[in-house]
Amino acid sequence: MDDNDLELLCIGNALVDIFAKCEEGMDRHFNLNDDVQHISMEAMRDILSVLPEFSVGSGGGAANVAKIAGCLGIKSGFIGALGKSAADDQENDEPQINKKQFDQFGQLFEEQLKEAGVDTKLVVKNSATGICLILHLPDGRIKIAASPSAAVELSEEDVDEDTIRRAQVVVLDGFMLGRKQIVNHILELADKYGTAVALDLSTTGLAYERAAEIITYARAYPLIIFMNEDEARAFYRALSRSQETLEDEEILSQNLMDLFSDFTSNDIFPILTVKLGIRGAVVFAGGNVIKEETIPVIPLETTGAGDTFCAAFLAAWIKEKTLAECAALGNKAAREVLYVNGTQVDHRVFKNLGKQLK
Repeated sequence: MDDNDLELLCIGNALVDIFAKCEEGMDRHFNLNDDVQHISMEAMRDILSVLPEFSVGSGGGAANVAKIAGCLGIKSGFIGALGKSAADDQENDEPQINKKQFDQFGQLFEEQLKEAGVDTKLVVKNSATGICLILHLPDGRIKIAASPSAAVELSEEDVDEDTIRRAQVVVLDGFMLGRKQIVNHILELADKYGTAVALDLSTTGLAYERAAEIITYARAYPLIIFMNEDEARAFYRALSRSQETLEDEEILSQNLMDLFSDFTSNDIFPILTVKLGIRGAVVFAGGNVIKEETIPVIPLETTGAGDTFCAAFLAAWIKEKTLAECAALGNKAAREVLYVNGTQVDHRVFKNLGKQLK
């Protein structure tokens, strides 16, 4: 990374997203029995070898946020780990200082972030670059299989103090919550320099199982928390120790709204933002509730929409827009990625959206 100040620093799992359609029964043949699951890299390669065609783009929640924020004109950075090219294992007499060669997917990941103007610190690991496969089944269902591989080898030694010092906001990938050592390292450095931290809860499992940690972090650090509707319900159940069920799963309960409002009432932080898809978003801050509707569209793909919302919301927040304006820009940006696979966006569209930040 260069020495210019960063507005947004994103830290997390560096993955490539692979989008593909499969034939009937292919998921069962490869034991993809769950809607979302982890598989070995060997199993992933077996699947990719029989797919007739697929599209590939940079992925991972934090990387998506950095990419979209970069397209919006925000000075963004990303720290993550990629796989090493097999060629680097061969003997070479040339000096290796400042020389690194990623594997093929790692090179694609790096290129796409640089194209978006993202300042990167990408660490080379011996494992292959991580992959997230988004498989569209003939009946319209989607199954997701992930092989994080090198991505989860990122350590606290890879995250330097000076880079965090230069950032206004640090985005922390929710999937890192289980790795307390690196999470605490990042939070402590951010707190040292008065840097706000944004966290997307990522899955209902994390929202429920890690709720106690998230609450502790929210009380100790300036935290902006993003979650979707299902994650909000899971977080609410953990927060309130409630077994409440809702007849209409598309409505946030009044009890949830009240609890989230109370949870944010003591200070500027935490800020809780619930992404509601076609119904927009709700922001809880300072005991207030801010609702922003959106224009519903029929999506081609929803992967990356939540990350895009986060990127635009934070971009507007950095530029000192109101929370209502932050949510409104988040809604607009998220709509744009619904027409493409993941965050493979037309940079010109986001450049135009970025003009609203000035």
